[in-house]
Amino acid sequence: MPINRLERFAHNLDWNLLRTFVVVVEEGSITRAANRLLLQQPAVSMALKRLEQSVGHRLIDRSPGRFELTEAGERLHDLCHDIFTAIVRLPEAMETSGEDIAGHITIHSVSHAMNPAWDRAIADFFRLHPRVTVGVTVETTTDVIRSVERGVATLGLSDGIIPPELEKTPFCTERYALFCGRGHRLFGVPDVRLEDLRGEPYVSFLADVLGGPHMGPVTAVRAIGSFGQQVRALAFNVEEVLRLVVANAGIGMLPLHLTGPAVAAGDLWQLPPYDALPVAETFRITNPGSTLNPAERAFLAHMADVPAWHWGEPHQSG
Repeated sequence: MPINRLERFAHNLDWNLLRTFVVVVEEGSITRAANRLLLQQPAVSMALKRLEQSVGHRLIDRSPGRFELTEAGERLHDLCHDIFTAIVRLPEAMETSGEDIAGHITIHSVSHAMNPAWDRAIADFFRLHPRVTVGVTVETTTDVIRSVERGVATLGLSDGIIPPELEKTPFCTERYALFCGRGHRLFGVPDVRLEDLRGEPYVSFLADVLGGPHMGPVTAVRAIGSFGQQVRALAFNVEEVLRLVVANAGIGMLPLHLTGPAVAAGDLWQLPPYDALPVAETFRITNPGSTLNPAERAFLAHMADVPAWHWGEPHQSG
């Protein structure tokens, strides 16, 4: 049977070019993509040019001051997403199910996504399925979402703006407040006003960016109160933000239920706003297009009905 045009295209296409294209789109820059791929910039530019020649379309508008996907580039990127999700999950698809479930599950999470009901359900799951293993990776909001989109993670625990193609379920809510460290000029000062905070150096989470893609209620308080424009330090987990605030690198927003010990020890002092504190929501997210192994299917089914946990409510404080 002669090879038709489409078969010939698939046979001749260098599939590594698709991976390079995906990284270029994710990084939004040839230079950053080259650094991530451990390649020279000209090699990445040439790979992109070869792919455009292969598909017969310009994929990215790289005119001066612009780096945007063309319509053809957007279509190809959507197709690449499906291709790589299937490839990542290929080993899992080969797993066989049985009465004694075995396999590996992967959870990618932002730091300190905590839910006691979730912990109890996990304990029950591993008692029922002792041959299942688990890996947990702590990442930034953007990376957690990306890992779930790619099918790298069985499940993600993330705040931020969740893409509509992913399934999300409330996992926990946290009430945030603004704090300073012992050495700060406002430490111990009662009834501080919001205007007193303007110009103060700020300690920020990586996702807590004014105007950023995952700007939520915590970031909105900064915008409304006109503080935190001068970011002195960035961290992606709660422990580091708390440590930097205590060290007086700047003021910072922290989950209220985690600050009790530091406040009691005299290391933290709460600043305004004192009322209507922002509430950040963390979601359990999954990719409905992922191919799952038996362990993953069993895990998601077991955890499906775990209720969200609301930190900061009186009956759950402390």
